[in-house]
Amino acid sequence: MNFKTIICCLCFFSLSVQATTFTLFTEELPPYAMKVGGKPAGASVDIVSELFKRVGLNFKVRIVPWKRAYLTTLEEPNACIFPVQRNQEREVLFHWVSPILITQTGFYTNSSASHNLRTMNDVKGLRVGSYKGSAAAEYLTGQGFKMSLITRDAPNIQKLQAKRIDVWAADTLMAGHMMKERSVTDVNESLIYFTTLRALACNLDTPIDTIDKLSTTLKQMYTEGVVEKLKEKYR
Repeated sequence: MNFKTIICCLCFFSLSVQATTFTLFTEELPPYAMKVGGKPAGASVDIVSELFKRVGLNFKVRIVPWKRAYLTTLEEPNACIFPVQRNQEREVLFHWVSPILITQTGFYTNSSASHNLRTMNDVKGLRVGSYKGSAAAEYLTGQGFKMSLITRDAPNIQKLQAKRIDVWAADTLMAGHMMKERSVTDVNESLIYFTTLRALACNLDTPIDTIDKLSTTLKQMYTEGVVEKLKEKYR
C-alpha cells in the first residue's frame, strides 16, 4: 500500500467517523422531555442536544416508551438513552456520561392539611401517591411506606386535592411544571427528601474517546452555568 492510498484510507475513515449519527432515546417526561410542535423539547433534551453540538457529533433525539428506549440502546451501536439513574446493576451495561441532571424529589401536601412534614418519619403511616415505575415509588415502597400508585403522575394532584391521598411524592421540577400548567395553588412543597443523579447511558460499542469528550464538555457546561440556565426555562 503506497502513501497516497494510506492517506485516502485515513481521510475516508475520518469522514466516516464524522458522518456517524447518534440516536438519543428518551421517554416522554415533561418538562424533561416532551414534544412541542411535533419536535422533541424539554430540559434534558436541551442539555443533551447542546452537549452533542459542542462536541461536534451528529445526533437525533427520539421520544419513545422507556422499555423500548432501554433495550434498543443495549443492542444497537451509536445509541444512547437519557436521563437514566445510574446504579450498580446497570453500571457494566453502558458507557456513562454523568450527571446530565441532578434531580430532587419532594413530598407535597394539600394546603389545608394538618401534616407537619419535617422528616421521613413524619410521612410513615400516611397514604403516599406516586406513579408506577418512578424512582420515588421504588424507593418508598422499598422503605415500607404506604403507597398508592397509578400509571401517570399528573392525576395525583387531583387525588391530593380530593384527599384521596395524604402526600404526593414527586420530582420537584415535574411537580412545579404540572401545577403551573393546571393553575394549581392549593398544593405545597413540604419536604425535599431525595436527590438523584441522572446520566446519559450509551451502547458499549461507543468509542471511549467519544465518551471522554462528552464527559469533559459536560463538566465545562456545568462550570459555565449552561446546564442550570437551560433548566431554568422550565421552572
